[in-house]
This record gives sequence, structure tokens and C-alpha cells, in this order.
Amino acid sequence: MEAYEELLKRTREIIQFQSGIGLVRWDLYTQMPPRGVQQRSQQLALMGKLFHRMSTDPEIDRILSKIEANSGDLDNVQKREVELARREYDRYSNLPEDLVSQYSAQKTIATAAWKKAKETNNWKLFESELVTLLDISKQVAEIVMESIGAKCQLDAMMDYWEPRMTVKSISKVFDDLRKELAPLVEKYSAACEGVRMDFVKRDVPLNIQRELVADITGTVGYDTTSENAAGRIDESEHPFTSGYYDDVRLTVKYHTDDVFSTVFGGLHESGHAIQNQNQNKDWKWMYLGSYCSSGFSESQARLVENVIGRSPEFWEFYYPRFKSITNGIFEDITYPELIKAINFVRPSNIRVAADEMTYALHIIIRFEIEQALFEEKMEISEIPRVWNDKFMEYLGVEVETDTVGALQDVHWAWAYWGYFPNYALGNLYAAMIREKMSKDIPQWRAHVIEGKMESPLQWLAENVHKMSNLYNPSEMIKRITGKPLSSKPFIDYIDEKYSALFE
Repeated sequence: MEAYEELLKRTREIIQFQSGIGLVRWDLYTQMPPRGVQQRSQQLALMGKLFHRMSTDPEIDRILSKIEANSGDLDNVQKREVELARREYDRYSNLPEDLVSQYSAQKTIATAAWKKAKETNNWKLFESELVTLLDISKQVAEIVMESIGAKCQLDAMMDYWEPRMTVKSISKVFDDLRKELAPLVEKYSAACEGVRMDFVKRDVPLNIQRELVADITGTVGYDTTSENAAGRIDESEHPFTSGYYDDVRLTVKYHTDDVFSTVFGGLHESGHAIQNQNQNKDWKWMYLGSYCSSGFSESQARLVENVIGRSPEFWEFYYPRFKSITNGIFEDITYPELIKAINFVRPSNIRVAADEMTYALHIIIRFEIEQALFEEKMEISEIPRVWNDKFMEYLGVEVETDTVGALQDVHWAWAYWGYFPNYALGNLYAAMIREKMSKDIPQWRAHVIEGKMESPLQWLAENVHKMSNLYNPSEMIKRITGKPLSSKPFIDYIDEKYSALFE
């Protein structure tokens, strides 16, 4: 169909331009000199305006309408691509160009303000810029609500990350999850008393950490060293992954006194990057050629970081290499001591350093704050106080500074409203996928002990990554596992793993 081919041509140009913007933003967060921030905000504002203009060209609507009038001529894959293109067009076509430009510029300014505020532990440096950004975000959400038929502003924001997910449905999942987790956290926190932890804060020089991160991420399939490498590793204040197919980059935050935070941050981002590199190549430069949701992307990061990366099997294989690369710094630590330490259960302040068991509680706190902000039940200025109160209530943790409290994440500075729930959903998807993988290849753990990482990685590539964006997430998890979304596989996985380690 001629109209369909024209749609693919336009989509290709849009995605190519969008991926280029991603690289410009990557540079902003990794190498931008301080004086260049304002200049870069202007550049990104123009790019945002041009991207919006490309994405909302009325000609796309005409092409889509022509295709939709003859949809019987399309196969299922083509119908899905048209559905996704229509979703993208309807989401952005009603947004005024000036609002899009203002939105892009304010995100850049807010990010720079957040970074200074975190470095100086001064919430006020960020507060006014976040107030402005939230106001613009609500204007955007109000327009998107009408375009996609969402019931509230936060639903409209979340739909970008997790299509067709709602505040109501997430609240139900989180309530169930919290009830199941509470007794397990209490049980295994007590079981971890007496576990040796003194060595985890040993000083490890940056040059060794860089070598270690490159090696361990390469071990799980993220290539940054060969002639055919499609990745690279850099440093940023907050770890993230950016890129498309043949150029997917990740960043880590190095901690000289916490090498394990660096290592697992690298493994986490590797999971994101590997999925991006393994998308269905037949659908490159198409809306089909991406992951179906941020929650599914997060599931792959969690699989590499936790299901594989924190497993006893992985460290039975990798520990000798770890000791060798760290030049004897951990020579006196036994494998049993290490595996218990990296799976230690202890409520804490920092989300990215949280253990598997308490992690969801960090997400629930952020989600509840976002709900209150969008429902206008609290002000931006109240975030630090509410944050601290909820950490004490849910985790029994006192938050000493805003740097390790409400300023620890960059997401709100990026206007990633409604994104945080995907981290918890990722854990649930990951557990369900692990359960299915274990049925299909029950020997995958034995393969990991032997260093044969291709066993689980190939299964994930074929059964998850190459499905790309063929279905919405609720349908995708059913297609992969045969079951609807449930917290039970996650609770079963956690209980099984920790009972073996600590009982």
C-alpha cells in the first residue's frame, strides 16, 4: 500500500531525529561544561520544536486516515504499526508548538538546578524551577488527556511510559504488593542480623572500578571493547541508558567507597542496553521497533541486575574474576560472605542502592507524592517533609538530608511524572518472565555457574526483546508467560531465594 510506505518513510525520519536528540541530551548529562547549559537548553528547545513539528504534520493524519479506511489490506504487524503511529500523532498533535518548546527548555533548566541543589543539599535551589515545570507538565497533561481519553492528568502522564495503565490499577497492584512484602521484610531483615558487611565499603580506586564495570557488563553481554561494539560506558550524576540499536550507551555513578553500588548500577543499565540492542531488526526505524513500555524495559534491567547478577550461580562463576580485578582488596572474603552481603535486606534511604525486597516501598512513596501533586493535595514546597515522613512510616528510616532524600533522583527534573511505578512493575514482569524461562530452560542456572551467559540471554532475546512493541504491556506479559500480571511470582521468587540464602 502506497500510503503505508509513505507512513514508514515519515516515521523513519521522526525516529532518526528523535534518537539524535537523545545523543545531544546524553552529552548534556555527561560532558557538558557548566557555562554551556543555557546554550544547550536553547538548542534542545529548538530541536524539541522541530521534532514536534515533524510529529504533528497534518499530512501524517491524512496518510493515517487513508490507511485506516483500507485497514483490511494490512497484516497484523502493519496494523500494529499504524495503531502506534496514530497513538503518537494523537498524543502530540494538539500540543501547541510554543508549549513544547517551553517544556523542553524548562526540563533542561530544572535538571541543572536539581544537580546544584543535590550537590549543595539545598532543596530551595530546585524548588522554584520544579514549580514551573510541574505547571507546564499539567498543561501538557490536560491536553493529552483529551487526546487519548485518559481519566486524569497523571493517567495521561503514565500512558507515555506504560500504555493504558491507570492510577487506579497501579494503586491496586501496589496495595497487594505492600501487604505481601511487609512480613517478608520483617522476617529477612531479622535473618540478616550478624551477616558480615564491614567489607562492602572498602575503598576501591576509580581505575579498578572502571575496569571492573567494563568486565562485568561485558560478561553479561554488553560489548564496549570489540571492533563491533555498539556500546560505551561513561559517568553521570545519575545512571541512565540512552541510544538506539547500534549505538546504545550507559552511564554509571562511581563510588570509591561502595564498589558494589557501582557494579550493580552497571549491571542494571546493561539490562536496559542489551534489550535496546536486541530489538527486532526488521522493525528498525518503526514504532514497532522499541520496547512496549518502560515497565518492560525495567524488567530486563532487573533480570540482569538481580535475577542473574545477584544470584548465587553468577557469583560462583564470577567471584574469582572479581577478586583478580580488584587486586586482592577482597581476598579475605569468602564466597558465602559475599553472596549474603550483596543480598542483604536492610531498609535504607537510597532507591538505587535498595535491596530487592524493600525496593518497591521506595517506589510507592514516590508514586503517592506524585498523586498528591497532580491532585493538588500538596505543594512542591512540601515534598521534603512528606518524603521524610513516609520513609519513616514505610521503612522506619530517618532521612538526614535532602541530598539522600527528595533530591536523590533526577526524574522529576526531567518531568518523568508517572515513570516511577514502572520500576516496581518491572520487578513483577521480571519475576513472571523468570518463572517462564525456568520452565523452558530449567538448566539455565547451571549454565550460569559455568559462565555460559548466552543460555538465559538468548532466551530473553528471542522471547522478550524481539517481541519489541508488538503488543501493549498487559497483553505482552500474557503472550510471553501465559498469565496476566500478578505479584505472586515475585513474592515466590523473593521468598525462595532469601530462604535459601539466610535460613
